[in-house]
Amino acid sequence: MAEALAVVGIVSSIIQVVEFSTRVAERLNDFASTVGEVPRAFRHIQTELPLIIDSLRRIKNQAESGSVESATTTAVWPVLKDCQREITRLQNILDKTVPSVGDSSWERRKKAFLSLGKDKEVEEIADSLSRYVRVLTLHQALEGSKPDSQVPPKYEPARPRYFTLVPFDRNAHFVDREDVFKQIEDSFKVRKGSQPKAALFGLGGIGKSQIALEYCFRRKERDPECSVFWVHAATIARFEETYKRIATECGIIAQEEEAQVDATMLVQNWLENRHEGRWLMVVDNIDDTEVFFKEPMTNQKTVSQCIPRTWKGSLLFTTRSRDIAIDLILPAQPIPVPVLTKSEGAELLRSRLPGNHSEEHIIELLEELEYIPLAITQAAAFMSKRRRTIPQYLDLYRKSDSARVRMLSYEFSDHGRQYNSMESVAKTWTISFESIRRGNPRSADLLSLMCYFDRHAVPAALLAGEDEDELDFEDAVAVLCAFSLIESDEAGTSFDMHNLVQLATKLWLIDENKGEEDKWAFEALKSLARNFPAPLHHTTPEYWQLGRDFLPHAQLILAHPFKTQGDQIELARATLLFSVSRYLHWRGAVMDAKVKNEESLSIRERILGEKHTDTLRSMGQLAWMYPWISMEQEGVNLGQRCLELRRQVLGPEHPETLDGLSDLAMAYQMQGSLLISEEMQRQAYEASQRVNGPEHLDTLNCLSHLASVLDDLGRYKEAEAELRKVIRIKSRVLGEESSSILSEMHNLAFTLEHQGRHKESEEVYRQVLALKTKIYGKTHVETVTTLVNLVLLLQDQMKYFDIQELSGWFSGEAELVQENENPRLRQAMRILRSFSFRPPGDAAGESSDSGYSDDEGEEKLAAVAEEKEDLKREENPNKVLEVA
Repeated sequence: MAEALAVVGIVSSIIQVVEFSTRVAERLNDFASTVGEVPRAFRHIQTELPLIIDSLRRIKNQAESGSVESATTTAVWPVLKDCQREITRLQNILDKTVPSVGDSSWERRKKAFLSLGKDKEVEEIADSLSRYVRVLTLHQALEGSKPDSQVPPKYEPARPRYFTLVPFDRNAHFVDREDVFKQIEDSFKVRKGSQPKAALFGLGGIGKSQIALEYCFRRKERDPECSVFWVHAATIARFEETYKRIATECGIIAQEEEAQVDATMLVQNWLENRHEGRWLMVVDNIDDTEVFFKEPMTNQKTVSQCIPRTWKGSLLFTTRSRDIAIDLILPAQPIPVPVLTKSEGAELLRSRLPGNHSEEHIIELLEELEYIPLAITQAAAFMSKRRRTIPQYLDLYRKSDSARVRMLSYEFSDHGRQYNSMESVAKTWTISFESIRRGNPRSADLLSLMCYFDRHAVPAALLAGEDEDELDFEDAVAVLCAFSLIESDEAGTSFDMHNLVQLATKLWLIDENKGEEDKWAFEALKSLARNFPAPLHHTTPEYWQLGRDFLPHAQLILAHPFKTQGDQIELARATLLFSVSRYLHWRGAVMDAKVKNEESLSIRERILGEKHTDTLRSMGQLAWMYPWISMEQEGVNLGQRCLELRRQVLGPEHPETLDGLSDLAMAYQMQGSLLISEEMQRQAYEASQRVNGPEHLDTLNCLSHLASVLDDLGRYKEAEAELRKVIRIKSRVLGEESSSILSEMHNLAFTLEHQGRHKESEEVYRQVLALKTKIYGKTHVETVTTLVNLVLLLQDQMKYFDIQELSGWFSGEAELVQENENPRLRQAMRILRSFSFRPPGDAAGESSDSGYSDDEGEEKLAAVAEEKEDLKREENPNKVLEVA
């Protein structure tokens, strides 16, 4: 009878405390939802009250079912009384400090001010309530788990004290990455009272989750009393699901209560306040800023707000985004996860692909796969299933882009990916692409555009829109860099892209964005057509730099097979071909330049007609090129046709018409029709003086070309006078080291040589050689041309010691001389080799001689002289090498 009355009494008391606590909790919640966040002093209370209510309701249910022993009743009575006392005390503070919805603004300010002085008292109440929660939870757990006949033990925990909730087993193929583990440990070394945090970031498939998984097992081995938890954070649903599992596995809630309680808040509170001992939590795959920091969960809080913060627990985050990693652990620095080293990659491949494989084949495969762990694992799975050797795999992989794309899409089962059992490199990176497209569409556009450039050193100028705000562009690029999809140089002016990322992005465009392949290829084509340096009569350092930067990208897009053809695509292509051909000609690849210019002319004639100004530019440039590849008559014929059309369309004294007249005169000169050439050059020069002015660059170029004709006619004094005039004016207008003056200086040295003034000629050649080396480098066609003429001049003077000093000219140079497609340059290099010059790329024994000295035999000297005469005869009876 006494026990029954005791049970009735405790049930009645619980009901009172629950009702009172509920009213207080509702008061706080109503204020938070209607007015705003509750005062800081009450935030802890707002978390503890639901736990008090939940524990009391469970004990009430046990009491009503008759499963509460008298010992428990006796123990719970004082706790109930203390709870009621503290909650009453809290209610009094609440009335004085928390504004009601109907309070005036003055009342609100007054209560807000009073709340500032209640922090300490409220914290005391919160601490007391926290203790009561632990006692009530303990009794509830004990009563629900003991047999009926058993006397309840005193406060023995019902479950293990330390937990390991990691959803994967240890990876037997894990390759040690001590560098990263050391950085994790260093990040966890913090001041006492601070929470240890570390964040791993890197490209999808680089091994972040595998490193975190291995760290969990190492930590548990080293510290068995440390609880370890693994939380999935890719989506809100997976985060909530993981927290519910932790709540049930750790006895915080019963499984049947998952739908009725807020597991995320209970787990957070438990880890912050009630978990005894150390713990480690891995928060995996935080790749979406919106999901982690902004979107509300079921309880209206964000994921980031439910991450436990306490000095007792360590947090290890993984993310693809460097920016997210920084936000997660500021002010600490996140840890980049690099690609595997050569030895690490080889170890991973051997562990995944047993058998005898040569080191050479392994390294070859690793280089193709760029040392990315997921790509290596995928390739090993493919070879194992298809019974292919590494050489067979490489042959298949290298067949075409489409073959590589298919192999990147090959699905396999990867360790540690239970929620998506079949994986592929392409699928992994698609997650990043989609996340980027949702968060920053401009970044996704840039990634799509970069697919159609060469993956190395993509200039920012090719990516930025014509009128795009600089900060918007930088923000878009920063997102791609943060996801490790591209890498920027220090200045932020050019970007590199992983080959596999480029291929996967193309696959994404094909699969997910049907029809957008040609769209982005066309955007790349338009950007290059707009930005590739326009043809110049005389090159500049800026021209050479831009040409070097843009050429690999231009060559790639010109080879792109567009699925649809249209006039816009064809005309953009013609513009790019026109510009690239001139650059290639200046660079020395004259045959390739000719082919590209002919294609440009063909497109423009077909679409625009022969009288369009763009068509005439392609025609005029081709006519200018022909004589330099021994097609003098073709140059004359096309030049005449172009000149007639320009006179019809533009007028007889239009600058482009005069330019065409001067080019035609040069074609006649190189054909050997010197008197016709002289007359035309004088006409062009006189007309340009009237139209452009006497010091205009086009006028000076006409005079320079006239001087070249005069030199061929043997009128050396006149030629010298005109060249000195051009040099004097250009030096004053453009500066003494302008690249525009170098051809005139070279030809001046040539004219002085013809007059027998060898000492003066040599001085000028050396001056030009120094300037060209400074501007172009030692292996450039312009520099080599002057070098050959200087060597031949020295040979004529029998200065063999000077030649021997120059023979080491190419020593230490890495860039090759572009001689394969330039007959003139090829013959020039043959002469240099005869003097023991060894350009980059030549085999050690390729030079025909070891140098000349003053006592060389007559036979060797005769051979060099014969080579020199051959060059004269093939080019022009009156020239060795002259600059246009």
